Amino acid sequence: MKMKNNDLKTISHVGVIGAGTMGSAIAQHFCMKNLNVILVDVNSESLNRGRKSIEDSLSEAVQRRIMTEDEKKNCIDRINFTDKYENLTNCQYVVEAVFEDFNVKKSVFSKIEENVSSDCVIASNTSSFPITELGKDLKHQERFLGIHYFYHAAKNKLVEIIPGKETSADFTHFLNNFYFYYDKLPIIVKDVPGFAVNRFFVPWLNEAVRLLEEGSGTTASIDKIACEIFNVGMGPFALMNATGVPIAMHAAQTLADAFGPFYAPAQKLKEQVETGKLWEIKEGNGNTSEDIVKDRLIGATLGVAAQMVSEGVTTATDADLGARIGLRWPMGPFEMMNNIGIEEIVSAVKSVFTKWDLPVPEIFTDVDKKAGFQCEYVRKHIIGSTAIIEFNRPDSMNALNEAVMSQLAESFDSADSENNIDKIIFFGRGKAFVAGADIKFFVDNIDKKQIDQIYKFTDFGQKVLLKISGSKKDTIAFIDGLALGGGLELALACKYRVGTGRTTVAFPETGIGIYPGLGGTQRTPRLIGKGPAKFLVATGRMINAEKALAMGLIDAIIERVEGIEEISKIEIPQRKDIDNSSLPENEFESFSGTLDDDLFQKDIYKKYEKQLKSKAPLALKKAMELIDEGENLKLEDALQLELNSLDWIFNTKDAREGLGSVLSRKKPAYTGQ
Repeated sequence: MKMKNNDLKTISHVGVIGAGTMGSAIAQHFCMKNLNVILVDVNSESLNRGRKSIEDSLSEAVQRRIMTEDEKKNCIDRINFTDKYENLTNCQYVVEAVFEDFNVKKSVFSKIEENVSSDCVIASNTSSFPITELGKDLKHQERFLGIHYFYHAAKNKLVEIIPGKETSADFTHFLNNFYFYYDKLPIIVKDVPGFAVNRFFVPWLNEAVRLLEEGSGTTASIDKIACEIFNVGMGPFALMNATGVPIAMHAAQTLADAFGPFYAPAQKLKEQVETGKLWEIKEGNGNTSEDIVKDRLIGATLGVAAQMVSEGVTTATDADLGARIGLRWPMGPFEMMNNIGIEEIVSAVKSVFTKWDLPVPEIFTDVDKKAGFQCEYVRKHIIGSTAIIEFNRPDSMNALNEAVMSQLAESFDSADSENNIDKIIFFGRGKAFVAGADIKFFVDNIDKKQIDQIYKFTDFGQKVLLKISGSKKDTIAFIDGLALGGGLELALACKYRVGTGRTTVAFPETGIGIYPGLGGTQRTPRLIGKGPAKFLVATGRMINAEKALAMGLIDAIIERVEGIEEISKIEIPQRKDIDNSSLPENEFESFSGTLDDDLFQKDIYKKYEKQLKSKAPLALKKAMELIDEGENLKLEDALQLELNSLDWIFNTKDAREGLGSVLSRKKPAYTGQ
């Protein structure tokens, strides 16, 4: 059976079964996306607790100015709290989120199916049961699949989509696009216990308990080492205390039932659950074998991740994405393997796996030990005669670093060389198109006194953007979110820029001690004029889609689209000659970057006095100078002009102060040095 209607824009009613912690958070996510929600629970007390949980969470959002009181009220009003399954009649998608009891879940699916249309998508938010087995008694198994949310379901962006053996590709595709459209980051995972993320995360917890049991360390020392190795804020014992020690034990047992004794919960974990207490995290007596703890945690955790990918459960890229988004680890398991070194990882995995008679994962046989695993930060899709280049680091706002820029160059060169491709569209997954360059890369190289590495990166980036701007194919930047700094510079290298209601663009560089170095001081005035260009670079002002269109920065504003296929259908905008000569920002044309009392006597500068005075003075003057000096040069010569001052600007104290302030989240104090 195929879906009768798979247009996401027609989806208006969704259902959630179970008003517990997870179910109420799922309902909150839906209502915050302007969907009408039917939240069903047969227990009135659970419904009341669920309502309070949602109200408390939304109140926190109001306090943080994420939404207004009116928006909160409207959100709550979109939820129908009910104990009647009959109210699901108009739902096009229903998520089951009751407690982990196989038979209870199956009875819930039966009730859902009795009350919804035949093409309503039904999903289970199980974390332990096989999807195929859960849905085998349904009349329409093709529309049933798994959807695994991560805590807190309204805030955590990751969802694992798990098709069963009978699930139709149409419904899997629909759900993938559904979550893409509603601001989640879905990864598709094979129907196996633990799915993807829990498959390697639970052994991380369990192996820590085994180490404690064997006397290799204390709860505190093992947590400390784990935090250092994995660069996380909470170690396994602290995390189990936060999420529930019994949950860890049950998850380990589920994996053991499917995969064998290596995954079985440690005896000490069982004993801890029996006490009903949290772990006591203190040093206590005994020595800590730091090398043993390190090797065991690495071997168990990364070894399982490698085994999982060897089995085809998911890809290395999606496993890393799952860890970074779902678990909030700064690096995914395969990035960690590359960082530590494949030889060392294989040795640690062998040491752990051999004791349990487990084979070394096949993926280690094929990988280039020096190059490591390929993690796709940039993906190329071909649909008909259109190539789509997707930035896939949503947890880092798709920030540009050496790996991203290298993969961008490779993807673009490949698409540009194909004769059957006539259109290349760039877009970023998540909230950002591309939110500038990776600040940590700059700071690390400043501290190492390796400014030449920054120059090399920027020079390569300029060459990549020159290729894009010189392409004979139609290139379109689809800006459905933030395009800041280097992201806006990439968009300006395209022939066309298409925005949505979520589009926001800006050049924040002078506020962090540097200037736009990937063509921002040169392409911008050529496109929209010197005055508006100076305004953007000098003030760092965030510009929405309507203002960007009026300035001539973008060529069209369209409604948001549903997924890769819809992105491929974006048409070349009918560019209109935009006369922005009447914009007040044109008064910035003569601005030199010097701030004095006379300047702020003029209305336009008075309006932006606070922003201008917050900028790094050296960067501000240099940016204005580059715009003036590059005005009459050929583009290639003007871009070289930007590069020529790179060594100087990154050697200033203001550059280190401004860039460092982004990482420390403290207001910079510029000295003009």
